[in-house]
Amino acid sequence: MYLRDSQCSGFIERGDRVWMSVVTPALDGPCGTVMTRNQTHAMYSNTLYLADEIIIRDVNIKIDFECSYPLDMKVSLKTSLQPMISSLNIGVGGTGMFTVRMALFQSPAYTQPYQGSSVALSTEAFLYVGTMLDGGDLSRFALLMTNCYATPSGNATDPLKYFIIQDGCPRTEDATIQVVENGESPQGRFSVQMFRFAGNHDLVYLHCEVYLCDTVDEKCKPTCSRTRSRSGASIDQTRVLNLGPIMRKGVQATVSRAASSSWGLLKVWLPLLLLATLTMTPQ
Repeated sequence: MYLRDSQCSGFIERGDRVWMSVVTPALDGPCGTVMTRNQTHAMYSNTLYLADEIIIRDVNIKIDFECSYPLDMKVSLKTSLQPMISSLNIGVGGTGMFTVRMALFQSPAYTQPYQGSSVALSTEAFLYVGTMLDGGDLSRFALLMTNCYATPSGNATDPLKYFIIQDGCPRTEDATIQVVENGESPQGRFSVQMFRFAGNHDLVYLHCEVYLCDTVDEKCKPTCSRTRSRSGASIDQTRVLNLGPIMRKGVQATVSRAASSSWGLLKVWLPLLLLATLTMTPQ
């Protein structure tokens, strides 16, 4: 018994019955698996071949099969070629190691992550940010975004910060901020309208400090109100995820035009420079 890739063969489990099993990861490529996706699901298809002899001249049975998974944040990241993502490993004493990921999504469905190492958006667009917990006992822990903020540089300790979430609660002065989920499950979600920093700053970087909250012993969901004061506690940089850069579309177009214009001038001057060089070369 084997899949499209004959190196991926099955094995027999014996008990009161005989079971034949074959295992393949839910990825595009391994064992000949093909992945397709639509707006709601990711589908993985392969073919199982069965033969009752050690050597094979004719395939006795061929079974095409497909596994379908509803798209959520985690599945959508696994099925994307190069998602814009940040990862962090956090150890919890006596429980194990967890991986926390943060990604930037294109819509409030949180199923289409942006691709590549940077993204260009207009100031009318919204940033949809998702964080998720993986590994360990997910039933016991909730993911709490304690502080999420933006900086004009990739330095998470940049003194110029714009807090989106502080002490677990959204910035009340910014009506575009919406915290969908925080401290309630192994994932967190929030959105904010795209912006730029005042002054000569064209890039935005996002940073989130996260905390694994034990739902058995702690109260994890923040209690937020408009009158709630902020503690201003220091940020633990060992628990900070970083995303960016995010640039404005106009800035990206200006940079591209400037580069094109510079190359145009270079093409005009290059023959003159070459001629001058040839003229001045000693005989």
